Amino acid sequence: NITSIISKENGITLRSIGIDSNDGLFSGTLTVMVGDTGRLEALIKKLRTVKGVKQVSRN
Repeated sequence: NITSIISKENGITLRSIGIDSNDGLFSGTLTVMVGDTGRLEALIKKLRTVKGVKQVSRN
């Protein structure tokens, strides 16, 4: 679900995915390439609406 959201966004390229698990909980890091911060903010808002996603942040 997360990767399909990213792939549908124009001007955003998924560069890498890293996933860890601990006690049945998953944590992931996605690296994306974007043209501008507006697109990044829009993507973050969409990812926060995905069921099961607890936190989305920019590093």
